Amino acid sequence: MYMRNTFFLCPNRLHFALILPVLLFGCGSEPGDVGLASGANDSLVIELTGVDSVSVFDLLLQEHDVDYVSGGMGVFVKAIDSVENSPGVYWLYSVNDTIAQVAADRYITSDGDRVRWHFRRSGE
Repeated sequence: MYMRNTFFLCPNRLHFALILPVLLFGCGSEPGDVGLASGANDSLVIELTGVDSVSVFDLLLQEHDVDYVSGGMGVFVKAIDSVENSPGVYWLYSVNDTIAQVAADRYITSDGDRVRWHFRRSGE
């Protein structure tokens, strides 16, 4: 009798919750150098303008209703304006067209930075 390993085919919520922060925030402590994939298919995009010494997260809170959790790596955004993360679709942010490698509360913007929150399908 042959049995397939279905663990990776049908990940449960815990598996998703453990891997997602690493995918979103990485292990670094500095903003990364990862550019936006050309042709990325975002369902929604929220655009904000950076203000000197204000975090990406604080900019978001000033203009939007945000559901989030705080942890050792920083905040994890669960929903913006009632649009919630779901398996395979989640919120991530970029600054000046570069996906950041740190939590939004740890990325301090400068005047004029172009901040975008992307509601994106995993792997795009």
